[in-house]
Amino acid sequence: MAKDFDPSHRIPPLKWSLAQIREATGESMQVIFDAIRLGHLDTFLCGRRRFARPEAVARWIDFLEARSKAGHPVVYRARQYDHERG
Repeated sequence: MAKDFDPSHRIPPLKWSLAQIREATGESMQVIFDAIRLGHLDTFLCGRRRFARPEAVARWIDFLEARSKAGHPVVYRARQYDHERG
């Protein structure tokens, strides 16, 4: 066994699944899909599954924060109001 090996040391993930992105950011899957579709969140495929590097997620969050601070928050989905209510 290697001298520097520490079984309690975990290597941080190099890629995050969409579910992990949702968990880390608190955003809905639909918002994540919209961000990918608009090119705001850089992702890649491994087989049929889609992933993003943690750095790409951080860049997306930085983008959202910068737009918000500039007074132009990103809105991926317009709210649908109940037209039946008067």
